[in-house]
Amino acid sequence: MKYKNYIYYSLVVLLLFSTITYATTSNEQAAAFDFNEKVEASTLKLAGGGDESSDTDTNKMIESDANPEDVSKSQEPTNTDKSQEKPEEKPQNQPLNKPGTTHAPLNSSKTADKTNTSAEGNNKPAPEKTKPNTNTDIEIVDVADQQNRYFTTNIKNNETVTDPVYVVTVNHLDDSLIPQEMNVTLNGKQLNDFTGEITFIEGTNDIQFQVIYKQSDNKLLRVSQLYRVTLNSEDIIITTVLKDQTVMEETLTFTATAAQGEKDAKLKVVSNHQELKPLAGSSYTATLVEGENTFKLTAQLHGKKAEQSYTVIYEKEKIAISLETDLKDQQANSEDFSFYAKATANEVDVPLKITVNDQLVKSSDGSNYSVQLMNGANTVKVVGQYEDEQLERQYTITYKDPNVNEKPQVDPDAPKLVTDLKSGSTVKGDIKTINVWPVTASGERIRGKNVQVQVNGANIPFTWDDSAKTSYKLTLQTGKNNVTIKVWDDEARTVTETFTVTSVAPAEDGVIGQVTISLEASVLGIPYLIKPTKMDIHQGEKGSYILDQLLRNNGYEYGKTGNLDSSFYLRDVSKPGMLNGLHIPDDLWEVVEKVSTTSNRDIYSPDSLSEFDFANGSGWMYSVNGDYPNYGFSDAYFLDGDVVRVRYTLHYGKDIGGHDSSGTSDANWDKEW
Repeated sequence: MKYKNYIYYSLVVLLLFSTITYATTSNEQAAAFDFNEKVEASTLKLAGGGDESSDTDTNKMIESDANPEDVSKSQEPTNTDKSQEKPEEKPQNQPLNKPGTTHAPLNSSKTADKTNTSAEGNNKPAPEKTKPNTNTDIEIVDVADQQNRYFTTNIKNNETVTDPVYVVTVNHLDDSLIPQEMNVTLNGKQLNDFTGEITFIEGTNDIQFQVIYKQSDNKLLRVSQLYRVTLNSEDIIITTVLKDQTVMEETLTFTATAAQGEKDAKLKVVSNHQELKPLAGSSYTATLVEGENTFKLTAQLHGKKAEQSYTVIYEKEKIAISLETDLKDQQANSEDFSFYAKATANEVDVPLKITVNDQLVKSSDGSNYSVQLMNGANTVKVVGQYEDEQLERQYTITYKDPNVNEKPQVDPDAPKLVTDLKSGSTVKGDIKTINVWPVTASGERIRGKNVQVQVNGANIPFTWDDSAKTSYKLTLQTGKNNVTIKVWDDEARTVTETFTVTSVAPAEDGVIGQVTISLEASVLGIPYLIKPTKMDIHQGEKGSYILDQLLRNNGYEYGKTGNLDSSFYLRDVSKPGMLNGLHIPDDLWEVVEKVSTTSNRDIYSPDSLSEFDFANGSGWMYSVNGDYPNYGFSDAYFLDGDVVRVRYTLHYGKDIGGHDSSGTSDANWDKEW
């Protein structure tokens, strides 16, 4: 038994010694992991665009026994050879299923590279550094320091943050552009497997987003946007919407927070030496005193302190004198003229001084007046004062005495005013658009700088002004409104006309009437794509919203620039088979070919109709009651009974009678197709 134990322990010692000797002398040592190894950044594939690389494709690459050369070929863009693939059944240039917000990318195109590396072992060489895209078909758009109309992010340029982790969302703005790829770089290094979060380093961080889009013509568009964000996790940072400003409201509500790194710091807010307590979360409300109000924000944490001070000036709004009167610039039918005038301010009656032709007029009850007019123009002045505020109004009452035979004196050199505004008209709702065509006595166009339009005494700026006409949007009050249009030439000769417009409040549901609207392509031999359809008009509703509803109700998709609220332009419409039966009249095409830079009536899609189809001057236009406005749908406000025709043109509207809206003096063609 003693010898058996001796032999057993001897074998254990021998086995341990052999193991140590083998580990020491072995030539097969594992290579140390290089922590400085550069990892190639992946190119992000966005939903709905580009080469449709998927998890299935990646799995195929893992299972294949292809050599490295074959693997390299498999990673090339799939659109280089589509002949072996089953075509996907979807319309051409189909937009993203949900083109709004990208929170995190799909699988990157480098996933296959990483998977193959793990499958083939460590003998495979490291992937080469990504080369710059030298594709000459890519149009490069640098949007730095400009308005990015392609995409936006939630990053605020030049902001300071305390938390190094920043969650990013990307909003794509143009539905007609299909996102293909997105690269994100931080401080000059491309981010690998970007999932929507960025981790900043202390100090200044430069972030670049680069997105490649596919356009409707299948050409690629590369858009870049730069941001700079400062991470300050050492100091206490106070963030607030407060600023040095002047306000007219007695109550001021604002938000304010303080943080050091990822920790919140206790914030003390003092207004006019009184501490404010937050109402909820980070929201504060202060009651201002007239004049200067001081705000001091102080935060402390871990022995550090931060302070910010602001001055808010409260200017109390002056009490306006309110005048109630039936006076207006008008034509009287009798020399005996009566009117009503009463002024109040802060619920107190304000005494009025009223003169007619510089003669003081007395009232029997303080508000009703009776005077006798002289032949011709009579000037009525109303003056009142309350504390420091003064009221002055002047009206012209014209009376033509039938017993006096006078020929009106007309200045032959005075300007001429033409407008589509009709005096005595009634408008449902509070908005009306008008056009003005003023010219000199010799017929030369007078531009908007020499035109003044007022509604109830308030100046109205023009919405559009070109060589053909000047357009205005009138905002009316319920009841009667006085609209005055004054035009003058360079020699200061003037002409003034006054119009009365009555505004009727909408019904309880906000509907102010109906507009008849149609979609037409008569120049292509298709009278109506959408026949005239009656649509409800709601108070303050822009024409772009009505057009959007019309197209969607009839199964059409459309492309645009701008948005429904601003700078809306209808670029194209699409629907399967919409152009079946197309036939451009020969006499029209003969003229189009002569005047167009490019033209071809044989190449088109039967499922869509866009600007620049068939000829370089083609596109969509619209008319309202036969007139083509010089402003877009988002600036149009239709009235009850309006007839709107959305029409396709082959040459800048000359073939449909709409060339005047382009703002040039060229005439329309003799025939309208």
